[in-house]
Parts: sequence; C-alpha cells; structure tokens
Amino acid sequence: MPGNISRLIDLQRSNDFVVGKCSGSGINGLKELNSLGGAITISGLENVTSGDDALEAKLKEKKHLISLTLEWGSTAEDSQKERDVLENLEPHTNLKILKITNYGGTRFPNWVGDKSFCNMVRLWLDKCENCFSLPPLSQMPSLQSLLLCDCPEIESFPEGGMPSALTWLCIRNCKKLKSLPEQMHTLLPSLHSLDLNGCPEIESFPEGGLPSKLVYLTIGNCEKLVGGRRDWGLQTLPSLKEFYLHGESEGVLESFPEEGLLPPTVKYLGFTCLWNLKSLNGRGLQPLVCLQKMIILECPKLQSFSVERLPTSLSELIIQRCPLLKPRCRREEGEDWHKIAHIPRINIDGEVISE
Repeated sequence: MPGNISRLIDLQRSNDFVVGKCSGSGINGLKELNSLGGAITISGLENVTSGDDALEAKLKEKKHLISLTLEWGSTAEDSQKERDVLENLEPHTNLKILKITNYGGTRFPNWVGDKSFCNMVRLWLDKCENCFSLPPLSQMPSLQSLLLCDCPEIESFPEGGMPSALTWLCIRNCKKLKSLPEQMHTLLPSLHSLDLNGCPEIESFPEGGLPSKLVYLTIGNCEKLVGGRRDWGLQTLPSLKEFYLHGESEGVLESFPEEGLLPPTVKYLGFTCLWNLKSLNGRGLQPLVCLQKMIILECPKLQSFSVERLPTSLSELIIQRCPLLKPRCRREEGEDWHKIAHIPRINIDGEVISE
C-alpha cells in the first residue's frame, strides 16, 4: 500500500488493503482511517508479525464498515500467532458481513460468534484448515448466510444449536464433519437453501429430516449420504423446487432416482459428474409433474432413460458430455427420441436439436 495512506484520515472507501512486509506498508496504516465504510478486504495478514501489530489497525473503531474480509495468503506454522492476530482484528459490532479466509489458528477467538454482533447477517469461514471447532453460532440472532469451505478438522456443529434466522447454509470440503446441525427441521425454520459438497463422513440427515421451507438442495461428493438416500425423507418437503446431485465416485449409484425419492414439487433437476450412473429411473421421474428443466452433465456411463416418456411438464433438457446417451437422443432416429420429442427445447453438447 502507499506509504502515506495513513494520512488520508477522511478516506471513506478502500476496497482492498494489502499488508506488506516493508516499513510503512504494515497493517498500522489503517490506524487513523476511522471514516472507512462499505466493504474492505484486508489481505496479506501473514505479514502481520504479532497480535500487538494487529491491534494497531483499530478495526474496532471503524463503525462505518459493513463488510470485512480478513485474508491470509498462506496457512502459517505458528497457529498461536495467527489466533493472536485475529483476536486483535476484532471489528466494530455494526459489521454485517464477515469473511475469514486461510486462517491458520486451531480455534476462533471469542469475538467471532459473540452475541454483541447482533447485526451480522453473513459469515464465511473459508480454508481454515487447522480449526477443530466452530464459534458459538447460535449467539448471532440475525445470521442468515453461513459458509464453511475447506475446514477439514471440523467434526461437528457447536452445542447450543444454530441461529434460527439462517436461510442459506453451504458446507464444502469438510472431510471430518460427521453430522449436520441437530433438529434442523425445527431449529432452522427459515432455511431456504442447503449445499453439501465434499463431506464424505456425513451418513444421514438429522433426526426429523430437513426444514419444511427448504427450496434448494445440492448434494455432491457425499458418498455415505448418497448410499443412505432411501432415508432422506425428501417427500415430506412441500417447498423443494431444485435438486442437484453431483460428484459421486464410489460406485454406489448406478440408477437414480428411486421411486418416491423426490417430491412432485421439484421444478429443476440436475445430475453432474456421476461417473457410474447407467440409467435414469423412470419410476422416480414420472411422478415429478412440476418438472420444467433437467440438466445432465458428464455422466459417461449413462446410456438410457428407463421410462417410456419423460414428464410432460418438462420444457427444457440439457445433455452434455454423455457419449453413450447422445446417439440415443438423436433427432428422429435415436432409440430414446420418442421419450423426449415432446420437450420444446433440447440442447445436446451445445447443439439445439428441438425448439
């Protein structure tokens, strides 16, 4: 950063602040910039030498900041120093959005998840590879959006539940996570979207199932969960409109979906990178009377629609990189053409064959 940035005491916007190693480019350049508002990303935090240096940024005095991203360029070996740095980067409680990326501490400081942050609506914890526990999320009553990406040491959600205002939950590449929050169906009444990817140890949804207001559900690379799909209980979800399944690689899925697995309310259905999928089960597809769009991407063993005709409600079908299925869907002469001919728009490998 410019060496004289600390003199700009009336600066109101700065999207990025990069902490350098050289004298005059440290994090103390933020010290006097208490007029900063809007959103700011502070990167290069691996260059902060101690918690005392971090304290000089005086983030707690910057009451106009709405969104704060704290970003380390690499995971440091000294996890205690990382925790001390994050401890002293505590922002003002007016903050609404917080993103922490590549943090190397083994646990989060007390201010992350503190009840004083009653305005927080979005929390993203990304690539926190050494952390083995999550902050007390239930203490942030306004939290609506929570993302956990590449947190491989996290095994469970904190006791005390989750914020009831949560509408969007995304959990990706949390290799040791064994279960979702307990009693989701009652404690997360507003949950609208759930995205699970790369969580191989999750075996089932919590007792009682998923919240009834859930509209969007994505499951990817969760082999144990897919293996127990007959117990998902999605039929009880009256609001589910979008369902996407991708990245299954252990051979547990050769045909999908089983009869009664998906509710008839589903409008958008997608399958991606299902390497062992051989057929789409007609008995599971035909009851989807609201289905409007189906996307099938990169399913190299998929060779047929096991159904006389796809749902009549279907208005768009997209098929890409499915070499065995493609010739069967060829216009007029393909063996499966009669099953899809009624669909107004069909796109196969970028070619629109029906409109």
